[in-house]
Formats: sequence, structure tokens, C-alpha cells
Amino acid sequence: MRKSRATGDAPSRAGARTMAEIARLAGVAESTVSRALAGSTRVSGDTRLRIAELVKEHGYRINSSARNLRTQRSRTIEVVIAISEATRQHFSDPFFSQIIASLGDALAENGYDMLLSRQPPWSDVSGADALTSNRADGVIVIGQGRDPAPLETYARERKNVVVWGGDIAGRSYPVVGSDNFEGGQLVGRHLMSLGRRRVVFLGDVGHTEIGLRHRGLVTALTSMDQASTQTLTLSMPFDGASAYEATHELFRDRAWHDAVFAASDILAIAAMQALADLGIRVPNDVAVIGYDDIAVSALVSPALTTVRQDTTAGGRALVSKLLEIMDGETPSDLILPTQLIVRRSCGAPTR
Repeated sequence: MRKSRATGDAPSRAGARTMAEIARLAGVAESTVSRALAGSTRVSGDTRLRIAELVKEHGYRINSSARNLRTQRSRTIEVVIAISEATRQHFSDPFFSQIIASLGDALAENGYDMLLSRQPPWSDVSGADALTSNRADGVIVIGQGRDPAPLETYARERKNVVVWGGDIAGRSYPVVGSDNFEGGQLVGRHLMSLGRRRVVFLGDVGHTEIGLRHRGLVTALTSMDQASTQTLTLSMPFDGASAYEATHELFRDRAWHDAVFAASDILAIAAMQALADLGIRVPNDVAVIGYDDIAVSALVSPALTTVRQDTTAGGRALVSKLLEIMDGETPSDLILPTQLIVRRSCGAPTR
């Protein structure tokens, strides 16, 4: 009895076509057929439909295991959220949940699985580098942290890396992110328009993205002849407990500041609770503005004014740009605009 020979594109019945033949019949590249069969949105709907009809008519069944072995691809993308003890962030942070959901949808549409990791691949932990071990075809890193140098070195050596973060001069990797500087400016201008002059900033300005938000705030204040010395910065990690304690300590003697701009909604909500516990009214006595526009920000009382980041568009763009790199292209950066969502916590009239 003759043993059958395993092939990468095993036919489903006698006379079935190979992927190359399907591509010729459709008048497209093999890579386009591969993407279409994976349901990639990078292939037009008409082309996907034409390829599907050809596959149905002529017969073709992809052997995923053999294909992956042949192409040396895992069809998996690693998403790294490098959480450290110093930042005190968690996977449960609503901002992470939002962008991970967008990434998961975009990867699935392109035929990829997602490997979620909290261990940066450039760390000394054995097996942390999923690219080197062929467990992933590319890496999406969420955030540049306080020290982007290790990320820069890793991205320069590995290539298949894209980052959600800020525009840092001299980097070798493409970035998708919000315009954090603009977001800070939006807050500064809005507070000035409300007559709020003495602003407290809550957040770790050593963190790349948070530092940009702070710079945007200060730039807006100084450009409107508001002395930057009236801006107090309280550096802290991303957890609510730190924001609560810092705000409570500052305002327990009725500090003269009349506004709080927090680098995230979690910090802002914690600050509002501290002010409430001290009997300080928001927004009558102190205006509060957050950042991210997580779902709960509209549900707290008073509803939180915040800066919205488009995590849906951001997640999809990260996947698209990583696939471009893997196809040998050089993608451009994408800095998404931010939007100030005005609610009751800042004291402005709302609709």
C-alpha cells in the first residue's frame, strides 16, 4: 500500500487546485489568496468573494499545520503589556481591556491568534522572546514606559515590532498612538476658559505618554499668560490608591488649587472620591478632568470630563502596520487625534 505524501496545500478531492492555481485563476498573488481565505479585511470584499467561489468550484483545502511549517510562521501575534511593580498597573485596567478587544478583533479578521504577555520580550526571563522561539510572528507593545531604550534595542534587532505610544525622536519602530500633547493642551485651554487657574496634575511625568500630556497642559497654560508655577505636579503610579492618598493629603488643609487634571480616569475617579471624603465639592470647589474615557467615567457622580482616546482605531491600525512590516513594507506612524468629552465634573455647561 502506497503511503500518501503530505503536502502544504492538500487537495480536498481529486483534481483540486493548489493555492498557486487558485491565485492564477483569480488573477491575484498567492499572498492575496492566503489573506482572503483567512478573512482578512485587507482584501476587498469583491476579491474575497471571487476567491471563495473559485475555491468552491475547483476545490481547495488549506492544511494550516503544514502551511505554518513551510512558511515558518506561527500565525500568532504577541501583545505585550509590560506591567511593572513600579507602575502598579494591571491587566484589569479598563484602558487595556479596550485596546486588547480591538486588537483581538483585528487579528482574528486577519487569521491570527493573540498571545498576551506581561513579560517584555527583551527581559532576562528565559523564553520571554516569542519571536526568537518562533511562538509569534510579530510583537505589538502597548506603551513605552519610563525607559524606552530596551524597547528601541529590541525593535531594531527584531524588526517585526509596532508600538502603541508617543513620538520619540530617533526610534526605529513605527508608532500608533494618541496625540497626548494635544490632549493636554485641550485640557489646559478648557480649564482656562472656565476660569480655573491653579491646576494640580496627577501622574508619572517620567512615563513617555504621561509626560506629553503634562507638557501639553503646561504649554496651554503658559501660552494664555498663565504662570506655569501655578501648576502643581504630583508624581505617582497608575493605581487609584496612590491618587486618593495624594489628593487627600494635598487638600485636607483646603489647598488653594481649583482644578485637578489626572493622567488617567482611574486616577481622576480616585481623586474625586478623596475630595468628596473631605467635603470638597466637585466641580463647585475643584474641577476634575481625567484621560482615556473608559466606560465608567460617564457613570460616576458627577460624570467625569475626560480626554477620549480612539482605542478601536488604534488597535486596528497596530495590526495593519505590523502586517505591513511582515510583508516587507515600511509603514508610517499614525498619531490619532484626541477629543475632550465634557461632562459635569469640570463645571462647564453640558447638554
